[in-house]
Amino acid sequence: MSARRHQAAAAAVGVVVGAVVNVATGMLTQQWDVAWVAATVAFVVTGAALLAWLTYRATPDPDPARPARVSASGDGAIAAGGSVKGSSTKVTRPPAGATTPPGPDTGQGVSASGLGAIAAGNDVDDSHTQVTGDDPATP
Repeated sequence: MSARRHQAAAAAVGVVVGAVVNVATGMLTQQWDVAWVAATVAFVVTGAALLAWLTYRATPDPDPARPARVSASGDGAIAAGGSVKGSSTKVTRPPAGATTPPGPDTGQGVSASGLGAIAAGNDVDDSHTQVTGDDPATP
């Protein structure tokens, strides 16, 4: 059974447990008996456990797995294992004929290579790159 089906089944059982708690509480108020007290407590605990499990399953992992490696290469390059927000780079191209450093190792992980490159293992938000100067690739 898939995780979604487990959650749906637990939610359905939680509704049934709530109805049974209602009946047991009603019977408890009409006929005070240890068996009804025990039944009410047992169903309330079961319902609380189901709700706690459903809440735990619905909560995203607060610390998602980070990439094994993060590297940045080149002027203005930014690399992050998580999210990048509000960053900016401003790079002036080197004059024609100048060499640029080689890019990072292309192994697993996040890498940023080249002038003003931005790379992230997660979201990139409100980040800007400005590269000025003559493009050596154009004649």
